[in-house]
Amino acid sequence: MGMQDVRTLTPQLERVKARVQEAVNREIQERIRTRYGGKKLKYQSPGPWTPNAAFVNCYNGPMENVGWHSDQLTYLGPRPVIGSLSLGVTREFRVRRILPQDDAGTSAEARDQSNNNNNNNDNSNSNSNADLTGQIAIHLPHNSLLVMHAEMQEEWKHSIAPAQAIDPHPIAGSRRINVTYRHYRAAFHPRNTPRCPCGIPAVLRVATKKRENRGRYFWMCHAGNVPGKEACDFFRWAEFDEDGNPPGVGRDGPTEEAVDREGTGSGEEDEPGKPDEGG
Repeated sequence: MGMQDVRTLTPQLERVKARVQEAVNREIQERIRTRYGGKKLKYQSPGPWTPNAAFVNCYNGPMENVGWHSDQLTYLGPRPVIGSLSLGVTREFRVRRILPQDDAGTSAEARDQSNNNNNNNDNSNSNSNADLTGQIAIHLPHNSLLVMHAEMQEEWKHSIAPAQAIDPHPIAGSRRINVTYRHYRAAFHPRNTPRCPCGIPAVLRVATKKRENRGRYFWMCHAGNVPGKEACDFFRWAEFDEDGNPPGVGRDGPTEEAVDREGTGSGEEDEPGKPDEGG
């Protein structure tokens, strides 16, 4: 599934955006004060969170769901914050911490099975490594705002599970509308990020499987997810300044002529490329 329906924000979404922006920025500052020791995380953007995009998903009935995933970082950059607004029927939002495979103490066969489950957005109750961390279930009622803070996409996965029974909403019935407000960083526009030999902008990922590389970001080929193309072996470790910007590129775009250091190689791929499914 790709993004085929891209539109300018409607007046309603613009009005809501201002309220979401105010609430999310308040929560960011509270988290920095109470959870981060008064200092933002490394690579977290230092400025106010200013959403400039909104993804809208409709879960049309209790069985519509989305499997375990983390949202793509390619245009958001590292340590992104997302404001997720729920409208309509209440659904269960599940999160689980990503567990490095070398902490799990399982066999190679079990690790391979876990990879297959995660890569396929599996909704089953299999005993994958990540399941060993347990799950947290959060019920999201109508008009609730969930803030996915700066550590969420790199350290956690989330899903919307099928519901066996729901209490219909008086207007939306069995449907849930999810609007996720995001800030797409100008520094991560495709003109500022690497291109692989295929000529397609690379995608940004974070390593989570092996302890020695955990938390490192890398660029990799995305061509395998484009119809009619095969992926090449392009791989490059990503470099950012303290505020999460690529070298030579400031928060609002290029600050100087960036040095282009192309490279290929092999590296750790956590998941195949896929569009953001929201939450």
